[in-house]
Amino acid sequence: MAIQTAARTPQTSPTPGSAAKVRVLRIGIVQGGRIIEERLIRKRENISIGWSSKATFAVPSEALPKEWLLFEITPKGYVVRFADAMDARIAVGNEVISLAQLKQAGRIRQQGTAWLLLLDERSRGKIAVGDLTILFQFVTPPPQQPRPRLPASVRGTWTTGLDWAFTVIGSVSFVAHLGFIMYLRNVDWPRKPDIEEIPDRFVQMVVKAKPPEPPKTQITKDEKSEDKTPDKAVASASSGKRAPKKEISAEEKARIDAERRARLADQVRNTGILKLLGARADGSGSIADVLGKGDVDRDQEKAFQGVGGLTVATSDASLRGVKSGTGGSGKVADIGSLRGSGTIAGGSTGVGAVEKRVSGVVKSEAPAVDGELDPALVSKEVRARIGAVKACYERALKRNPSLSGKVKVRWTITAAGTVSGVDIADDSMGDSEVSSCIKQLVARWRFPAPAGGSVEVEFPFVFTASQ
Repeated sequence: MAIQTAARTPQTSPTPGSAAKVRVLRIGIVQGGRIIEERLIRKRENISIGWSSKATFAVPSEALPKEWLLFEITPKGYVVRFADAMDARIAVGNEVISLAQLKQAGRIRQQGTAWLLLLDERSRGKIAVGDLTILFQFVTPPPQQPRPRLPASVRGTWTTGLDWAFTVIGSVSFVAHLGFIMYLRNVDWPRKPDIEEIPDRFVQMVVKAKPPEPPKTQITKDEKSEDKTPDKAVASASSGKRAPKKEISAEEKARIDAERRARLADQVRNTGILKLLGARADGSGSIADVLGKGDVDRDQEKAFQGVGGLTVATSDASLRGVKSGTGGSGKVADIGSLRGSGTIAGGSTGVGAVEKRVSGVVKSEAPAVDGELDPALVSKEVRARIGAVKACYERALKRNPSLSGKVKVRWTITAAGTVSGVDIADDSMGDSEVSSCIKQLVARWRFPAPAGGSVEVEFPFVFTASQ
């Protein structure tokens, strides 16, 4: 079905001769009984409406989609597009007809989710969607007024707004810097001469002398034919020939290894703090010399001179040179006694202490509220945080299991719902740590904002230890 027209005369494009008779679309937006926007669409283009900023008419309404193409430009003129949620009354010629009647009469066609109706220059109407009303009509546009211009005496010239003091200072600075730059470019500065420009009489070639080569030794035939005695072996070694390597027996190798281990043990025994650890405790060693006189300002190197070596415990029952204390026997545990089920005598793991579990009960009484705030709301917020108050009390019960009593806390709820001026109004329990803990908790609480300003609150807490 072709698009049904609202009148027989189609809307055509204007010609240069009839430019004054061209009618343009005028659209007004009414929301909540108030006109929020009115516009003349002088340029023939598509017109959309919605709550998107890209729409031609951006209207914050939940009844509209994000962007809906309301008036579409076609070669025949404007076509209005109705959505299913819209209701409209359109003037078709001399007749005013509703959107429902247009659908029943078949004078409007459907394209997807939109209903299309072709308009002419005499068309006008009202489209309603939700709380929004869209009014449209074709009108002759008024001539565009020229932009107002002030008189020349009022406008002034481009020099009127100049800051002459700044202009003069800037000009003088520019001229001074420009002259200085030109001076620097024209000065004949001294430069380093090139090697090619230096006269030949000032040039001297310096050649580095090579070191003399060592003299080569010559071996005569007589020296080669002589027998290789021990003295000759040394001579042959100096001439570059290597003497045969002497083999070492297993007994000699074991003896050399034992001597090397003994030297290493002696070096380790007499190194650093090991001298102190191995020193004897009879009061005559180097330990007594270092610490006995209290010479704390002695040089460290001199203090450790002469310290005895490290003494190693043997399989004897006693430790050599170590005096036994009042509670020890000086016994040495061998490897065999640590294997299997063997234990070291005198060891004990001790008895572990079990922390006593405590539990307390915190009850709250009706608060006293001075201000426009429901006491039930205050009690509800406090009961939601009563666990933290109970934790303060139970920590004190570990020190004093019989601790109990009543603590009345006074604070101020500000207009923003925060807490200020926390204080203890009454304390029959007499524990400063519990009172201080409760004050720190209350200072961080938040309450509903009072309607009439700040509110004074007194809230009693009753503490009892559960059995």
